[in-house]
Amino acid sequence: MTADDFRTLYDQTARGLLAYLLRRAQNSEDAADCLAETFLIAWNKRDQIPSDESQASRWLFGVARNVLRRDRAVDDKVTAATAALARELQDRNSSAPADDPVTLALKQLSPIDREIIEMLAWDQLAPREVATILDLSPNVVRIRAHRARLKLRQQLEHLGPVRGVPRAAMSPAASGGRTVEPVNEEDF
Repeated sequence: MTADDFRTLYDQTARGLLAYLLRRAQNSEDAADCLAETFLIAWNKRDQIPSDESQASRWLFGVARNVLRRDRAVDDKVTAATAALARELQDRNSSAPADDPVTLALKQLSPIDREIIEMLAWDQLAPREVATILDLSPNVVRIRAHRARLKLRQQLEHLGPVRGVPRAAMSPAASGGRTVEPVNEEDF
């Protein structure tokens, strides 16, 4: 098949193939991608395309169907992998009971303070890294971490040593080894 014959075949079938794919694909972008891939395959196998126009059209629809099926299989694998990852993360996040003293104490913190403590203690990030992620200055992270640790200590004091609390969650060393004096909350 010559390039001119291929162009003619494209002109005669592209609209019908796109309509076919639009009815079956999840969205118009996927349909357009499948159409492009169909014609790429057809170009690479242009010597195998039947010379009869109606047979060539059916051949292209078969290629489009296979491309769409393969695209769906990939989407299904991605969806399954995403679901498995979500289940794993949910299992990890729910490993501490809701009435666990540490969980309850952390819930008493503001969302930003809780995030800072979790990043410092459990994710083992440095204050500078936490600052970058949260778009804060390292000093603000250290101050907020210091205050949050004080609140956590107060809430956990009456319980004595609590198993499962990372030392870094309560340690001033996680805020750069310095003790930071509390300042007014309005400063932030």
